[in-house]
Amino acid sequence: MSRMSLLAKHMKLCLHKLHSNLYLIISFYGILGIAFIALSTKWFFHAHLNPVYVASLPPAWWPTGDINHVLGTTAQGQDIFDYLLIGYRSTISMTLKVVFYVIIIGGVINYLMFFVAFIRPFILFIFKFFMVVPPLLGVIVISLLLENDITNTLVVIGLSYAPRFIYNVHQRVIKEWNKTYITAYRLDGLSSFTILNHYIVPNILPVYLTEIVSLFGSVILAITTITFLGFANDFSRPDLGMMMFKMKDIMDVNLLAFLAPAIAVSITIILVYLFNFGLYGQRVGH
Repeated sequence: MSRMSLLAKHMKLCLHKLHSNLYLIISFYGILGIAFIALSTKWFFHAHLNPVYVASLPPAWWPTGDINHVLGTTAQGQDIFDYLLIGYRSTISMTLKVVFYVIIIGGVINYLMFFVAFIRPFILFIFKFFMVVPPLLGVIVISLLLENDITNTLVVIGLSYAPRFIYNVHQRVIKEWNKTYITAYRLDGLSSFTILNHYIVPNILPVYLTEIVSLFGSVILAITTITFLGFANDFSRPDLGMMMFKMKDIMDVNLLAFLAPAIAVSITIILVYLFNFGLYGQRVGH
């Protein structure tokens, strides 16, 4: 069988598994929709924050609304729907960056703790100390002490959620290491490196994916909450929390402009968790 035929067979199998689970169907195509919106904000939707001619327009379904501005406009004449699209793209981008760096740093630290045993108690002690403090509270406190900059805020958010992520993955690795089948491999003379990469990592992958999903949900909520409270509001790069911060002034006349960012964040988190739940259902089924 050729390589192309084998690839086509695997793709067909993946599509079959994907369409055999309702959670996976909803979440997969929902996430594809999210990716499309985030990537096509400018070239498909032509979204921008340049002021339009009419300021303070209500939503389009109001008698005085304009169909060209679905959610209305701000007092500065900015289209609220365009603001939502640009803010959504920015929020997803920042969240993925934080999650990516936490995963990379977490992987390195977990490898160090696994192979260099004498540093393990020290690192775990530090992580347990940081885990006592609610991450979001720590983010807010440190944000007050540092320069009010979005880069500093993202670093603080990553450092706040990294200990819990690394600790949970490490605990799962140690639990797997102490199982009977791993002991058998060790008695057979397999190296710790081989056991970790070929047996432990594949077996804890479901837990690892669950931790990544949990991290994604926590980070996107943290970013939205921090910027909604007025920290690190970079007006050249608006996000959903900053949008809610600005739209609270027009809540009495356009409540949906305030709620739309929260709805977007909620739908994103639900879709990601549904995808993880669907994958879990596939694993249980097999």
